[in-house]
Amino acid sequence: MTTPAAEAGAHGRPPVTAALAAELAQQRFGLTGEITELGSQQDRNFLVDDAAGRVVLKIFNVATDASAIHDQVGAMTALAAAGVEAPSPVPAADGSLVGTVTLEGADHRVVALRFVEGEQLVDEHHLPTDVVTGLAELVARSTLALATVTPAAARTSMWDLQHGRDVVLDLSRAVPEDERERLLAVTEAAWARVEAVADRLPRQLIHGDVTDDNVVVRPDAGGRPAVVGVIDFGDVVESWRIGEVAVTVTAMLHHDLDDLGVLRAMVRVFADRLDLTADERAVLWPLVQLRAAVLVAAGRHQAAIDPENVYATTRMAHEWRCFEVAAGLDADAMAALFGDAPAAPTPVSPLLSLRAADGSLPVPVSFAPESDDVATDLLLRTDSEAAALDAALARATLVLVPQGAPRVTGARPASRPDAQLSQPLAAESVSRGGHELLTLVDATVLAVDDSTLHVAVQGEDGVEHRVEVACVQPSPDCRVGEVVPAGESLGRATPVEDVADAVPGAATSRHHLRLRVLPAGCATDLPWACADDVAPGYSALVAATDPALGLPVAAPLDEDEADAREQARRNAFLPDNTERYYRRPPQFVRGRRSHLIDSRGRAYLDLVNNVAAIGHSHPALEQAVSRALSMLNTNSRFLYRQLADFSERLLATTGSDAYDSVVLVNSGTEAVDLALRMAQVATGRRQVVTHAEGYHGWSMAADAVTTSAYDNPHALDSRPDWVSLTDVPNGYRGRYRGEDAGARYAADLGGVLDGLVSADRAPAAVIMESILGNSGGVVPAAGYSTAMQDQARRVGALTIADEVQVGYGRTGESFWAFQAEGTTPDIVVCAKAMGNGVPLGAVITRKEISDALGREGTFFSTTGGSPMACAAGLAVLDVLEREGLRENALEVGTHLRRRVEALAERHPLIARVHGRGLYQGIELVTDRETLAPAAAETAAVCEALLHRGVIDQATSERQNVLKVKPPLTLTHAEADFFVDALDDVLSRKWY
Repeated sequence: MTTPAAEAGAHGRPPVTAALAAELAQQRFGLTGEITELGSQQDRNFLVDDAAGRVVLKIFNVATDASAIHDQVGAMTALAAAGVEAPSPVPAADGSLVGTVTLEGADHRVVALRFVEGEQLVDEHHLPTDVVTGLAELVARSTLALATVTPAAARTSMWDLQHGRDVVLDLSRAVPEDERERLLAVTEAAWARVEAVADRLPRQLIHGDVTDDNVVVRPDAGGRPAVVGVIDFGDVVESWRIGEVAVTVTAMLHHDLDDLGVLRAMVRVFADRLDLTADERAVLWPLVQLRAAVLVAAGRHQAAIDPENVYATTRMAHEWRCFEVAAGLDADAMAALFGDAPAAPTPVSPLLSLRAADGSLPVPVSFAPESDDVATDLLLRTDSEAAALDAALARATLVLVPQGAPRVTGARPASRPDAQLSQPLAAESVSRGGHELLTLVDATVLAVDDSTLHVAVQGEDGVEHRVEVACVQPSPDCRVGEVVPAGESLGRATPVEDVADAVPGAATSRHHLRLRVLPAGCATDLPWACADDVAPGYSALVAATDPALGLPVAAPLDEDEADAREQARRNAFLPDNTERYYRRPPQFVRGRRSHLIDSRGRAYLDLVNNVAAIGHSHPALEQAVSRALSMLNTNSRFLYRQLADFSERLLATTGSDAYDSVVLVNSGTEAVDLALRMAQVATGRRQVVTHAEGYHGWSMAADAVTTSAYDNPHALDSRPDWVSLTDVPNGYRGRYRGEDAGARYAADLGGVLDGLVSADRAPAAVIMESILGNSGGVVPAAGYSTAMQDQARRVGALTIADEVQVGYGRTGESFWAFQAEGTTPDIVVCAKAMGNGVPLGAVITRKEISDALGREGTFFSTTGGSPMACAAGLAVLDVLEREGLRENALEVGTHLRRRVEALAERHPLIARVHGRGLYQGIELVTDRETLAPAAAETAAVCEALLHRGVIDQATSERQNVLKVKPPLTLTHAEADFFVDALDDVLSRKWY
């Protein structure tokens, strides 16, 4: 039998040069203009830049018959009618749509097709999730449209997956020997699954090649890439409908996707739009494997017979990558991931039992992300699991870690989420002194060696399961084909020194045993752990493990749906204007130093949490707060030493005798509100001058001096009459730039102040963030801060430094940002970092100012300055000093700035790095001359960084600045991880 591959492969591509193509285009279709060859495996395609529009001249392989071309034209017409852009045939001079040209004695058909403008996806390394799901939407629409077309005649094509096995077998001789054996094995296994249901698969006309090569992408109204059209209809054929889906899914596998969960999102689109049958879903991944094998075999074959075919040779790396990914993922697991296969049946009663050498039974231990069995100080360590097991073994002789929950011990710092193996695919038992595995039912030995054992067991319900045991010393009775009776030992746990892949740091006195329970016909080479993106599929295969050991059955959990439900719960009661991060946010459950950990056990580097100055979940803070709550927690009307202890320490950080008063409150908003009131009462004046683009809080008074149009679009219109405005001293993109910008802004401020005095409205205070946070972390123009202080004092006004975001050593050069500017504000307000998440704020000033409040009665804050809050404040100051975090902010911040500035030389989107220490802003612009803000790009970069394991958000009035205000624990390696991730994202065409 002559296979499609042999028929097409017997001929090279049509012998057409660019010169001959130009002659054919002009003579037959009246087309002229510059001509460029496009790639093709079998045909010849030339782009003609005609004055009336670009046209593709296509000369078909000699094996292509007239009925195939008829179907192609019908397919193009159907797609256009459905609103999918597609090429349209250009009539020849005689009015015909299809012509014939004789080349070297062989007849080749030729057509001219209107070019669909846009870009292809194939050479883009990274594809964002919305592009991939957009492609799925387009393929679904195209498939529905093609179902309306009646094929002209049956034809065969080497790309039709109905012939996939034959094509691979026929062309595999061109595949290198070291690849061929695996290629053929995967092909045969995939085909066996497909063949079993082939007769039941729905058929229709399909495009056959809707891939990253053959779809057209253009920017949408928001500048995001949108998949709008389909080209290259050379593989149109009547075949399995699911084959169309498999071809598109396969094409995604050589790209860097946000994670493999994107494939699940694609299949959901197909399933919803096309109403896929159970058979179609079951064979989707085997067809993906088969398509990848065909690509490899055909590519190697084409390169062998046509070595000058650059298109074929340059695609070989892509094709092999597709095959590696497809072959490396289990078909049953992928069927479960795609929502077709149910979880493995769970036994109605236990099948196995574990027993320690001293006769004790196992104590279950959970390593789930929210479990107390993994202490916070053990997180993000390479020996995290070993240390957690040591802690558990201090309480029990034998412990059992269930399979069902993700393990937070798999979280890794500075790592992509999809590279963190947080989902175990086995239960693990560990003991001090040894333990054994007993079967509670008769077990038939299927395979055995020195350290692994496979047995078949059957539960009371008659369902058969296969048990895989690793790190085991099998019982002498375990021989292949033999039955181990119920109640007998299957083997003993292996001493840790003999475990090849033991977790780092494991104590040598330990004994390990790992096992899982699978369906009887499941694959035998599954991994022992997997990343979260494919966990729903793989976990479904081992769902019987925990109940087989007598552990509770964990309800199947779709983490995507769980996150969506949690977001819906929050949205149900929060007002719509409450700010939220990310379109599809992870649900965070823990934190450690510079990282947050989500409900799936994945760690993310935190670049935005300036509240957690000493890092997330610092044990010193936990101990201090816990002790305070256990001893005394009352209000500041009572006498207790913690309030004075903390206030004295806080005053000492100013390094100045200009301050002798501290008033403790709960937040930055309260501190600003109180500072304004102090200034007004102390001066006997009401007017306050604030700066444009500033944010100071949400209370009525703090909001009144907040001028940020982003936080409040009506801020300037709704400003009360006691607030006056001066310009933000932004020397980068403000009204004044250059060396004299600070002096010019100060002169403007002086004019505002003088105007108020002249109008008999002398100001009480001038308030400003010491670093302009809402401008993007911009340091005030040189000289402005000192000039502002001089101008204010000239008219008798007080100065208020808002250090809520930038104080507490964050800038590195000094404890307070105002110190680096050489100023001594009359009032300093601070919060955020003070309590590291514990509500705590302060107003630092002179007693003559704070005492003035007495004119309006007493002041009191119920929890401001409570023993617990003061204990937290003292712990934070201790850690800052003990761990040298201010110095770290300067050192790591300088390193990070230099690396980002180096990136700016390669990425024109980066315009400037603002700020100091670990309070920085990376400003992104689309034009460095006009400084046009790259707001859409900044939002997209933040979403892309999340998939790289970095939490970052946009800031500034223009939302075009990346925040860099992480915990002060940030290390050089973590800074490098962020910069490398940013480099990777900015190197993409689409974020």
